[in-house]
Amino acid sequence: MVSYDSNNPDFDGATPTLDDRAHVRYELRDRDGVLLGATEGIGRMLRKGPEGNFLAYFSEWIRLLDGTVIRTGGVVDDARLTAGEQQTIKAVAVAGPLRGAIGFRQFRPVETHKSYASAIILYRR
Repeated sequence: MVSYDSNNPDFDGATPTLDDRAHVRYELRDRDGVLLGATEGIGRMLRKGPEGNFLAYFSEWIRLLDGTVIRTGGVVDDARLTAGEQQTIKAVAVAGPLRGAIGFRQFRPVETHKSYASAIILYRR
């Protein structure tokens, strides 16, 4: 992790509110720890879902070392994410060698707000 800044002082995510906002930056590394790139994103609570779970919008820029820039965004179930469940959002390569590729990004916390298991799947037309 590089940084996680939120207006909610509860770092573990156990007490979300509709006013929550966060700015995050992470390094992307492969399974061997080799640096692949970095992300910078924002999250904002949107509303409570039908089961009482908070739903948030998360969006980020991903910059890979090969010059690829990926834009992601989508709604995530904050309670399920905090509980360790995988979430999926849309992804589009907007610059670099993969420009125009579309797909999705999946992530789940290994340590809440510290490290995530992640995958980015892009398809070219």
